[in-house]
Amino acid sequence: MPISVTQLLAIIVELALMLVLPVVAAVWWCRRRRVPGSVPLIAAGCYLLNLVVNVPLVAVVYPTLGLPPLATLALTALTYGVCEELARWLSFRIGPLRRYRDGDGAIAAGIGHGGTEAIMFGLPYLLGTLSLLLAPSSLPPETVAQLSAADPWLFIGTGLDRLPAMAGHLVFALLIVLAYRKGARYLLLAIGAHAALDFTMFALRDYAPTPLFIAIWALIGVVALLLAVRLWRRTPAAAV
Repeated sequence: MPISVTQLLAIIVELALMLVLPVVAAVWWCRRRRVPGSVPLIAAGCYLLNLVVNVPLVAVVYPTLGLPPLATLALTALTYGVCEELARWLSFRIGPLRRYRDGDGAIAAGIGHGGTEAIMFGLPYLLGTLSLLLAPSSLPPETVAQLSAADPWLFIGTGLDRLPAMAGHLVFALLIVLAYRKGARYLLLAIGAHAALDFTMFALRDYAPTPLFIAIWALIGVVALLLAVRLWRRTPAAAV
């Protein structure tokens, strides 16, 4: 086997955090709060819809503009904020989400949106792991060598990286619900907060020492989770 047992266990933890946890969280919340399972599914579908606009701009158009790196980061972060929050806003105009513009519906939708993002990140890791275990000869030798020498905590850290992002999506979903309940300024706040968060983390990832990035990202995750709880408790129940 090209990787050790310890590395394999770390990869299993990584994949569980990225692929299994979002599904478990969505099922648990919907059952606990009696929210239809279609709520996170519709939110997930709108997240995928946003990629139709988002990915071509970020991956194809922006690299050809010749902008300075920080300007490209800022434009990318703004694109993520606009596309994802408008997609999230659209999701609450579809089917059952119209009746769940409240705290419980927002949390379910946030799990659906952020969980799908985590799964999209996790699928390439799953395919890579299967290739490494079942057909290592199909991978470039340098890739196999890098994975064989990787610290197990690197794999676990990749999975943990999704948790603050998911907490952020809970906050953004609650802001979108407030946009419907209290005014469009909350939509603008969601877009601005999303763009600012992405720009900050992209810049730290690219320019700051890794320990500083990890510490700030973990702190943001804790703050986002606490803010999500606070907003959830203050969001009015939807009218039946």
